[in-house]
Amino acid sequence: MNLRRHRRKESAVEASALSDILFFLLLFFLIMSTLASANAIKLTLPRAATGQTIPKQKLNLYIREENGILKYYIEKSNRSVAFEDLQTELTAEASKLDNPTIALRADETIVYGEVIKVIDICNKARLPVTAIVDKTK
Repeated sequence: MNLRRHRRKESAVEASALSDILFFLLLFFLIMSTLASANAIKLTLPRAATGQTIPKQKLNLYIREENGILKYYIEKSNRSVAFEDLQTELTAEASKLDNPTIALRADETIVYGEVIKVIDICNKARLPVTAIVDKTK
């Protein structure tokens, strides 16, 4: 007869390596969340049953290139405006409106620097400007 005591084998889980891994994962996600987009704030805006949109009167300004020469058109007129006269023409057309906003529509082939020059002219005339683009799907 075997009267010796049998010792049970005990099992243990080492959690020190697991806590290190969890700490590094937490640190990684904290760093990545601050670098992802610090300025993006997502809001769900409230809805209202009453209210109005503020009407903005826009003045369309078109820029296109024809035969290597930039042409500027105000509104839907067929008459092009010279770059030197653009500020005076914009100011004259905007004075006819109460709250004008320049809607800048430039062809996609126009050089970025030329668009900035037009935006600078609108800023000198103290007219708000908005760049209009096509909606992508």
